Amino acid sequence: MSKRITSEIYPNTPLVEVIFEIRFSGEPVVECRRDIFYELVRKDYPGVLVPSTQEGGFVALEPYRFEKEDGSSGVMLAINKLSHYTRKYPGFKDFRKESLNLINKFKKAYPKVSRLIRTGFRYVNIIPFTREDGVIPIEKFLNVGLKVPGAIPGKYNNISIGFVVESKGGSITTRIETMKAVDRAGEALLLDIDYARTKGLSIASVNKYIDESHECARQLFENLITDNYRSFLRGETV
Repeated sequence: MSKRITSEIYPNTPLVEVIFEIRFSGEPVVECRRDIFYELVRKDYPGVLVPSTQEGGFVALEPYRFEKEDGSSGVMLAINKLSHYTRKYPGFKDFRKESLNLINKFKKAYPKVSRLIRTGFRYVNIIPFTREDGVIPIEKFLNVGLKVPGAIPGKYNNISIGFVVESKGGSITTRIETMKAVDRAGEALLLDIDYARTKGLSIASVNKYIDESHECARQLFENLITDNYRSFLRGETV
C-alpha cells in the first residue's frame, strides 16, 4: 500500500466518525475532578454533555462529552478512558495533531496516569447503496464474500458479520452490517474498523501508537474496498 493512498483524503469519503482512545486503570481523581481537564479544553470544546444513568450500568464508567459548538468533534472523559472523536474528519495529519494535543492536556491535568491498558483507533464508514433485484450489490463496494452451502453465492438480502484478526501488539475488529442510511431515505452498509493495541503500553509513546493504529486501520479499509468504489471516492467517473 503506497504512502499516497494511506494519506489520501477522499472528496466522497464514507467516513462519519473517527475516534482515537486511550484507556487506563480507573483513577478516582479523573472521576472526581473532571473540571481540571475541562478548564484546559473549555475554549475549544465548551459544550458539556452529561451521561444518562441506565439500569444496571456504572455511572463512573460513562464518559462526559465536551464538544465543539457545532457538534463536529469532541472529547470523552471517564474514570478509565479519554477519547477524541470527529464527525468531520479533516485528514489524519490534523486529527493526529489534535488527539495528541488533548492527550498532553490530559497528562497535565492528571500526571499520575502513565500506564495505559489499551489504545484504539476507529474508522466508522457509512456506504449508501440501492438494491438490485432485491439483493445487496456488495461486490460493487467491498471485497467480501461468504460461501454458504445451498445458497446462491453473493446474493445477500441482509448482512451482519464481524471478525477479529490478531495483529502485532493487538487486534483489528471489523463489522459489516446493513442499516438505514443517515438520511433514513434508503439503506447503507456500515463498515466499522477498530484497531486496538493492548500490550506494553505507555502514555509517553502514544504518538507511536496513533501512527501505527492509523496505518493498520487505513490499510484494512483500502484492502476491503473495490477499485471502482475507490474511484468513486476520489470523484472520478466510473
